This record gives sequence, C-alpha cells and structure tokens, in this order.
Amino acid sequence: MLDLFARFARPVLIGASLLLICGVTLTGLHLLLLGWSIYAVGHLGAILGFVSIAAAYRHRMDGWSWLALLVLVVGLLLAVPQVGSIWSAYAQPGAGRGMELLVWTAPMGLTAELVTWVGVAFFGLAARGARALPTGIGWILLVAAVIGVLAALYVITPLFWVVAVLLVGLCLLGVGVTIPRTTPKMEPVV
Repeated sequence: MLDLFARFARPVLIGASLLLICGVTLTGLHLLLLGWSIYAVGHLGAILGFVSIAAAYRHRMDGWSWLALLVLVVGLLLAVPQVGSIWSAYAQPGAGRGMELLVWTAPMGLTAELVTWVGVAFFGLAARGARALPTGIGWILLVAAVIGVLAALYVITPLFWVVAVLLVGLCLLGVGVTIPRTTPKMEPVV
C-alpha cells in the first residue's frame, strides 16, 4: 500500500498543494462557495499528500515522524466534517453568509484545528530531524502551525488561518517538486 502512495506522491502533492492554495485564496477573497469547494478537495488531498510524503521517504522516517504523521492525519480527519458543514452552508441557495472558518464550526472545530496544527508542527520538526523533508520545509511548517494555533485561540485574528494554510500549501508544493519522478526508492537531491 505504501508503494502505491510513494508512486503517486509527486502528482498528489502538487495537486493537493495547488488546490489548497487556490481554495484558501478564493476563500480569503470572499468567493466563498467556490473557495470552499476547491479547499474541500485540497483538504482531502492534503491527507493523501502527507501520507505520500511518509511513503516516499519511509526509509528515512523514524518512530517520532510516524507518530507525528498520525497526529496530523487525525487532526485533518477531524476537520473533514467541519469542512463539509461549511461547504454545505454555502451551497444552500440564497445563503448570504459571511466568512466561516473551521475553528468556528460545532462540534469539533477548535479541537480539530488545534490537533491539526500541533500535528503540522510535530510532523515538520520530526520529519525534518529524520531528513524526510527537504531543507527548510520543516521550519516553514512550524511557522504555519504557530500562526494556525494563534489564530485558532484568537491571540491574533482567526483570519490568519488563511496565511497558515497558504504556508502549508507552499510546503506541500515544495516537497512535491523535490520527489523524484522515476522510482520511490531513489534518493532525492536535497
């Protein structure tokens, strides 16, 4: 199963990152139905993308990296119903609603956000330490996670969620372009 994820890691990561970046940008520009529609697909793609990173670099992953991946995937899965709830609210005809964020959705919005951002930070640092991420990507994931947690806890405006997701999307794109095209057993140049 991991071989399948590793084989398609490059297109999954590039596609998921572009969907996340486009979706969150459109959402930030207040094109809410279109933005959340694209973001929802990108969110699901991000789950596959992070698993694909681990699959492609599984020979470098250590126990902490696998645990961090588990925390991150659990957080992203917890957020799936919230993403669906927000999307369905915008899909209603005549729904003239303001901007919704994952942290504001019941019942698990805040929990899903915090678990996700802690998982992003943990995975960024653990995979960086295990050399399963290209240079610098782990630190950018940590910065994104700090912004995401601060926004979820209202230390800064919750709209900084857009910036945090953009950084995660750019990190996925950065990893996607460094994964070799041929076989997952080849060592990438970092």
